[in-house]
Formats: sequence, C-alpha cells, structure tokens
Amino acid sequence: MQEFLGELGRRLAEKWFSLLVLPGLLFLASVAAAVVVGQEHWNDWSYLIQRSSNYAADLDKQPAVTLILAAVGVLLASAVVGLAAGALAGWVQRLWLGNWPRPFRPLAARLTERLQKRWMNCEDHIARNRISLAKPDRPTWMGNSIGAVRTRVEIAYDLHLAETWPHLWLIMPEASRNEVEQVRSEFNDAARLGAWGLLYFALGAIWWPSFLIGLATSLTSWRRGRTAIDGFSKLTEAAVDIYGPHLASILGFGSGDVPLDPKIGMLITLLARKNT
Repeated sequence: MQEFLGELGRRLAEKWFSLLVLPGLLFLASVAAAVVVGQEHWNDWSYLIQRSSNYAADLDKQPAVTLILAAVGVLLASAVVGLAAGALAGWVQRLWLGNWPRPFRPLAARLTERLQKRWMNCEDHIARNRISLAKPDRPTWMGNSIGAVRTRVEIAYDLHLAETWPHLWLIMPEASRNEVEQVRSEFNDAARLGAWGLLYFALGAIWWPSFLIGLATSLTSWRRGRTAIDGFSKLTEAAVDIYGPHLASILGFGSGDVPLDPKIGMLITLLARKNT
C-alpha cells in the first residue's frame, strides 16, 4: 500500500508540474520579458539581456532565505496561472461547442440559422456533410458534430443519447471506453492549449509579438480540437451501433442478435428516463 501511495503521489506530482507549473513558468517568463522590453524595445535582445543581468545581480545580493521564498513564490504563481488557464479552457470548450453565454446567444442564433439555410440549400451531399451530418443546431462545426450524433441516433433508433449513454458506457468493454476517453482527453488538452493562446494574445497589449504567439497557439489548438471532436463523435455513434443491441438484451428488450430498431430504442429511452 505504501508503494502504491508513493507511486500515485509521484504521478500526481508529475502531472501537476507538467500541466500547471511548467506552462505557468513559461508564461511568467514571457510576462517578465514583455514588461522589461515593452513595445518600445520589442526586438532589442541586447536590451533584454542587459536588464536581466542587472536584475540577476540584484538578486545575488539578497539573503538565501529571500531567494528561496522568491523561488517558492514563483512556483506558486505558476500554479495559479496554470489553474486560471484550466478554468479558461472550460470557456474555450463552450466557445468551440457553440454553447455561448447569454449576451452572445442572439449572434449564435443568427449564425445557426445561416448554417441551416446553407445545409438545406446544398444539393451536393458531400459538401452538405462537410457542414454537418445532420441539420445544424449550433453556430460552430464542433457543436454540430456532436449534435449530429444525437440527431442521427434519435432518427435511426428513437434512442435519446443523453439519457441512455451512461447505461451504454457501463457495458462497453474497457478497450472501447479507453478509446473514447483518449479522444475526450485530447479535446481537453486542445482546449487548455487554446486557453494559453488567449493568455498570450492578451499579453500582446504589453509586447505585440505575443499577439502572434497567441494567434498561432490558438489556431493549433482549434485544429486539434476539431480532430478530437471528429474522433469523439464517430466513436460515440459507433458505440451505439455496436453495443446498443447488447444493452437492449441486458435490459430485457431484445435478443442482442439484431440491430436496434426504433421500438426497442424508445423502450430503452423510457427506462433511462424512468417515465419522467
């Protein structure tokens, strides 16, 4: 047990350092450099080196206790910045998935309506599927990718995914659950990267090259987010197709040897809802 707890503590410490402290240290270093050079000396590396050398010389004159406390303070500040980025990542996910806050809902409604018109007027099925695999109900591609799974499953099986997914998850093999969790983790990581991109973008108010860093980081995170959501949507729909009949069999609604049909799907949904 002691070995297990020791290993668990080590892994948690490594994850804490890699997710919070290390990116936070890099950001704080960028903030310090931006404050030193500002907009006026944005590309003057000799000026940055000279000022940094002066600060280092001043630190050498400080007592060891002061330096230790300063180092601890920097680590804590890095962790705080990392936690802030993690919280901001939740808002990045909401932005990507089209779940926008109330002040932006009128804009979201207009964008969704425009996507719906494009989708319905598109005669080329391949081009229409690039917009969404089902009628759009969100203003973003990622949101519609998730929404399309819900719509397609409901149309095909009369199965409401939000209520029945926990039941399906419990009977899925561990390997399949790991695949879903992997792409979901990749989406979380992409959103966290997007949060750092926003922070660097904001830092551009002090040092304008940070705008470029933030922009490049945000675009990279967005591409990774799209890839992760595409994989997550496909795996979720495949899980319903493959394990849905087995769920019906366990619940006593079918043999498990034939695909789901709307009648069985509705029975599963009613059970999951407890007739509420």
